[in-house]
Formats: sequence, structure tokens, C-alpha cells
Amino acid sequence: MRRSRVTAVRWVLIGGGVGLLLAVLLSDELRPIFLSGAGIAQGALIAAIALGIVLTYRGSGVINLANGGVAMYVAYVYTALRNDGDLFLPPLPNPLALVEGAVHLFQAEDSLDLPDLPTHVSFGPNMQFWPALAVALACAVLLGLALHLLVFRPLRHAPPLAKVVASVGVFLVLQAIVLRRFSTTPRSVKELPFVGKDQVDLGVTSIAGDQLFVALVVVACAAGLWLLFQRTRFGLATRAAAEDERGAITLGYSPDLLAGVNWLLSTLVTGLLGILVASVGSTVDPVVIPALVVPALTAALVGGFTSFGWTTLTAFLLGMQLPLVQYLGVSADWFPRVDGIAIPGVETLLPLAVIVAVLAVRGDALPVRGAARPGRLPAAPPAPRWTTTWATPVLVALTAIAAMFVLGPSLRGALTNSLIGVILCLSLVVATGFAGQISLAPMAFAGIAAFTVAELSGARGWPFPWPILVGVVLAAAVGAAVAVPALRIRGVSLAIVTLAFGLAMDRFVFDNPIVNGGIDGAPVVRPELIDPTRSEVRRIGPFTIGDGLQPNPLTAVAVLLVAAALCVLVANLRRSTLGRHMLAVRANESSAAAAGVDVARTKVLAFALSAAIAGLGGAVVAYRQGRATQDVFTYEQSLVLFAFAYLGGITRVSGAVVGGLLVSGGLAFTLGEELLGVPGGSTLLLGGAGLVVTAILYPDGIAGAVAARATALVPGRGPAGSPGVERPSPAGDAAVAAGSLK
Repeated sequence: MRRSRVTAVRWVLIGGGVGLLLAVLLSDELRPIFLSGAGIAQGALIAAIALGIVLTYRGSGVINLANGGVAMYVAYVYTALRNDGDLFLPPLPNPLALVEGAVHLFQAEDSLDLPDLPTHVSFGPNMQFWPALAVALACAVLLGLALHLLVFRPLRHAPPLAKVVASVGVFLVLQAIVLRRFSTTPRSVKELPFVGKDQVDLGVTSIAGDQLFVALVVVACAAGLWLLFQRTRFGLATRAAAEDERGAITLGYSPDLLAGVNWLLSTLVTGLLGILVASVGSTVDPVVIPALVVPALTAALVGGFTSFGWTTLTAFLLGMQLPLVQYLGVSADWFPRVDGIAIPGVETLLPLAVIVAVLAVRGDALPVRGAARPGRLPAAPPAPRWTTTWATPVLVALTAIAAMFVLGPSLRGALTNSLIGVILCLSLVVATGFAGQISLAPMAFAGIAAFTVAELSGARGWPFPWPILVGVVLAAAVGAAVAVPALRIRGVSLAIVTLAFGLAMDRFVFDNPIVNGGIDGAPVVRPELIDPTRSEVRRIGPFTIGDGLQPNPLTAVAVLLVAAALCVLVANLRRSTLGRHMLAVRANESSAAAAGVDVARTKVLAFALSAAIAGLGGAVVAYRQGRATQDVFTYEQSLVLFAFAYLGGITRVSGAVVGGLLVSGGLAFTLGEELLGVPGGSTLLLGGAGLVVTAILYPDGIAGAVAARATALVPGRGPAGSPGVERPSPAGDAAVAAGSLK
């Protein structure tokens, strides 16, 4: 019965897609728009990223979320060589910078000025096409080699979450490098010297010569890769390793060597096609290109992460819908508009819909490599007794409250930012740490609540705290809706869904002028008591409240109380019935169901609760800023938050606290900037690099590593993974977690 239902749904989806495509192609008005050169060029770039994703998955079992960043990085290397003759170098930290910062604590800043590491290598005023292409592709090969040897080779047998985390870290590092060197401004790219822009008549449409050339190169690459994997001994060995690595060894190949070669091919193909597409489009953008990883993942998903043909075809179709959507936004009366202007981001909805549809039909039926079988998430130990009672948190809160009135304005603001970060990280502790559902869209839920607060408090005049309550409830409802795909999928597949959802919310909802209030943001009416712009000094008996400086200490106190209460509640959730259900689902869904756990209900509640906590964090952000702005709730910010939550320890409340201290503008970076001279804009770079290192060396995060070290110091006890201590299987974990329910 289930198989027939799935088959019926599959044919309905295929039939609907084919019917829609035929309707577009048969329309004399829409066909030339759909088949335009701009859409084909966009599809070529998506195909380039998608082909790289397929290669890394077939070679090493990694779904590389950073491949959009790879295309962007290599394109920027080529552009800098062509325009300026400079080979820019990664912003490596000076190992003596800490020494310089420590000296500046006691002496003047000019007392010790160590030379910075070089930022580029100059080859003259500019470089011709072929030498620039050769150098850029050499950098692409070196990047692929570095990613394999330094990042993903150590994670070869790691759980899927660790590989997702590492790829997110690589994405953040690559984007940080480009942003620090070139800012967010797109750069012009010189045209290809051997192909003109003259129109070529193809019968059904006409296309510029350079756009046609790039499309043909993409098709040729896809065909070449198909032949490589179908007709060569190397391809046979890679396919054998995908099923069982012993098969590759039998053929005389090292699985590690196969993975390395596929990584080199991936970055080479992605880099080459990224350069060609950037040259055709005449610009390279550090914001647009990385976001194309979502439609690229969609294309790879349709191809089952194995088919080069279906992946390429889907990528072209997803790229070609962009100019069609833009045309409909101008010409179609039914297209949604605000003040006569088409709502942006509609093009992001199709990849999300395709991802959800494909995964809903397939479930978890993605191909599984021999070395990439489902593994364990980081350990989720019981919360210490002192964290689940109110006595210790109240004592800590009172101490912190006193500190709010002692700290200067800069540190007071940084501590407030960290406390908001703690709230947002707690949402990931619930969804990913406790329930095992990888969510890459926490800031999307935060944004829903933030803009709801802006609408109700600003436009409609609702008094505090009703806008917060409504915003949190709405975020929870959307979180429960997003959990519907999670009823059939989990792990990396769910990460792809939430990433696509975060991008769609960013571009379609939060970038909508009717929602975001335009350039200045959507205003929020704040309660007078906690308004951070207040700076008066009050006397209450012998005590003085406030120092006459902004931000208002009472704002920080209010955020502190919210964060402390949530820490206690989440710690107690781990010990509750619902918490035990989450842990059972996290360990093994089948065993949890056998033990009497309602898996579907548990997943929905986990997502709803996580979204509610994130929504509360978003509401706090809105009230603190006095407005809700789109730039705070982007999909990139979701990835950064996920990075710091995992870095701190995504399965622990203490990890959320550590992650909050590390967020941008938080206490750790403020102290580093003020005391040691660490650049304030290094959040992305340090966060991404820290995420990669943590995924490799400390999969339980900083808090987990500290706890394990402390446990090892106790006589008669050792860390969970120490020799002589047998870790239970996932099925055993589920039985233990759910044992008390029967």
C-alpha cells in the first residue's frame, strides 16, 4: 500500500512538472524568456556547483554545503589576477599577534608594531586570460587537496553531523576570506577573449555566443564525468567504494586516494565553470554565488547525488526559471507586488518546493556509502543537578546583575549580545542536541517573531508583552510546519530542507519591503523601563542604578533574566518525559517507536519548541535594536549561529552558554578586540575555522571537552570514550532513553 502511494505521488509530481514545462515551452510569450541566455548562464553556474557536490559525495560521502563558496573563491582569485595582477592570500593570523596585544595592555599601542603577513603576491598590473586561468585553477586544485587532507579525511568515519558542520565551517571561512579582501561589493570581470557576445540563432531562441559556449562546456563536463565513472577503472573503483570500500581495495585502489582525486576533480570543475560563468556575466558577487548552493543541492538531490545527467538538467531548469520569474514580476498582473514592485525572492521558493517534494517521496532513500553510514551524534549527557535547580542559576544571575552596573558601556553591550546568543543557541540544543534534527534555519524563526513584534508594537500599537507572545507562538507554529518533512527524513537530508527554508525566508519574506520596513527597518515601540537608549541615574536608598551611559543596564538585566530562565528550563527538559522521548528519537527512531515513543509527535514538538525559543531570541533582538532589520536574520547568520552552537557544545546547556559568548559582538570577541587587538570583523573567519577544528578534534564541543577533562580527573571515572569503557549502540541508547516510559 505504501509503495503504491509513493509511486502515485511520484508520478503526480513528475506529471505536474512536465505539464508546467510544456506550458511554458508552448507559449510564444514565455518560451524566449525561459530559453534566454541569462537563464542558461545562471543554470550553468548552478550545474557547476551541483556537479562538484555530486563528485564529493561519490568520492567521500560528503554533501559539500561549501561548494558555492568554492566557486566564489576561485572566481575571485581569477578576477583579481585579471584586473590587478594580484594573487590574494588568505588572511592568516600573525602568530605573534597575541604577544603584540599583550604588550599593548601595559604600554602605548605604538610601543610594539610587528609586521603583518603578506596579503597578496603581485604579478604586475594585470594578467592575460590563459595565465590567470592556469593560476586560478592551480589554486582550485590546491584548495581541493587542502579540503581533503586537512578537513574531510580526518572525518572519513565521522557521523554525518560532523561532516555537515565541517562543510559549513569551510563555507564560512571562504566567505570570510573574500569579504575581508573585497567587501560585499560585486567586482567586474573581463570578458572571455576568444568568444564574442554576438547572438546565435538556435531556432526556438537566440543566445549570445559566450553564453552558448559556457552551456556547452557544462554539458561536456557532465558527459565527461559520466564517461569517467561508467567506462574507466577509476570510476568503477569509486562506485565500488560507494557501496563497500573493500570493493575498491579489491580492485587495487585506496579509498583515501579515490576520495582525494574526487575532491580535486570537484574543486577543479567547480572553479573552471565558476570562472567562465563569471566572465560571461561580467561580475562576481560574494553574496549571490554562495547562495546558489541551495538550487545546486536541489539539482544534486534530484539526481540522487550520483547522476551527472539528471543533476545537470535540473540545474539548467532551475537557472532558467530566474529570468522567467523576473519577467512575470514585471508583466503578469497576478504576480504578488508591493507598491507596484514585484516581491523579491520568489525564485527561491521553487528549489524549496522541489527539495520537500523529492524528500517526501524518497524519504531517507539516498545512497549510503560504506564509510558514510549513519553514525552517532555528539554525546548528550544528563545535565548536572546544579543546572536543573534554581538556586545556582539565581546566584549566578544576581552576580551578573551586579556586574551590569559595574561594567563599562562597551562590555555591558557585549554581554547583552552574548546573552541573546545564548538564547538563540539554546534553540539548537533542543532541536539538534536533544532531538537529533539538524536545523540550519534558527534565524528564520527568530526573524518571524522579530518582524511580528515590529508589526504589532509599531504599526498596530499593541502594548508590551503581547507582541512577544504572539511572535513566539507564530514562530512555534511555523516550526511545527517545517517539522512535517522531518517526519520522513532526518540527518543531512533535513539539513538541506532547513537550509532551503532559511534562504526562502530571507529572500522572500524578510527582504519584502512590506515586512522589513525598507532601508531603516521595521520600527519597534519599546517599554520605557528597558529601553537601551535610556541613560539616567537612579537612586534607590543607598544604591545607585545606572551610570548615565548607554546602553541601559536594565536592558541587559532583562535579557539576563530571560536567558537564565531558559537555561534552567532547557536543562530540566532533558530530564522530562518529552526530553527522554527526544533522546530516544535522536538515538534510533525505530527502537524509539518500538519502545512506545510517538516519533512524529516528538519531532513536531521538538521543532516547535526550538522555533519558540529562537523566536523569543528574535523578539529580544527587535526590542533591543528598536527595529527589526533583514540583515540580522539572513541564512548566513543562521549558519554562523549553528557554527557557534556546535563550537560551544550543541548537546549541552553549557555549550549554548559558550556559544553565546563567542557570537559576533559578544563578550569573547569584544575582549579580544579591546585587549588583544583582534579585528572585530574576524567573526566569520575565526568561527568557521573554529568550527572545522572542533568537528575534527572535539565533536562534543568546547563544553563537552572541558567536561570530559574534568571527569577524567575524578578518581575511578573516565571520559565516555576512554579505553575500557564500552559505548552503547544507538539502539541501546534509544532503549535506555525510553526505558522509563514503559
